[in-house]
Amino acid sequence: MKVRNHMSPDPVTVGPEATVDQALNLMRQHGIRHLPVLSEGRLVGLVTDNELRSAWFPALLTEVQVKDLMSPNPQTVTADATVYQAARLLHNGRLTGLVVLDQGRVAGIITLTDVLGVLVEILGLLSETTRLDVRLRSDPGVLDKVHAIISHHGGRVISLALVSSDGDQWVYSFRLQKMEMVPLLDELRAAGLEVLE
Repeated sequence: MKVRNHMSPDPVTVGPEATVDQALNLMRQHGIRHLPVLSEGRLVGLVTDNELRSAWFPALLTEVQVKDLMSPNPQTVTADATVYQAARLLHNGRLTGLVVLDQGRVAGIITLTDVLGVLVEILGLLSETTRLDVRLRSDPGVLDKVHAIISHHGGRVISLALVSSDGDQWVYSFRLQKMEMVPLLDELRAAGLEVLE
């Protein structure tokens, strides 16, 4: 999953000399919260709505400039990076958005909301699903065994995640298409598998 497929392309930008009032108006007009700051076509900063709102005295909105509040040399990500790489950068930097570069030019913005949308899609949380957590030993073929039992009951796995591991014990979370769970749980337990409530 590439960043280019999940970013907002061709972002609205602002110059460093723009006033806070001008930048806030741009954000309101376009319904956005991040503005890359460009000087002569070169990325020099990023400003967010929170940073702009820090100059909250009405008298300052037309005097303070974007360059006074922006984050200079902002964290960036390439358009060909994975969404997972972008997620790590956002998380580790405690950021709400990243400027996306493609061959050195500003190509887009990817935000925490965009990354969350990808996660929600992957986990199948937008459709009616059922979660099944199972503690498994790290034996070869154990996942195939669980999958075979799920399939035997007409279940369909939408996503699978390793939730935790402790030595040779692993907890997996299966996201299943909505189904009747009691017979499935009974068979999993009969097969000696530990189903977590």
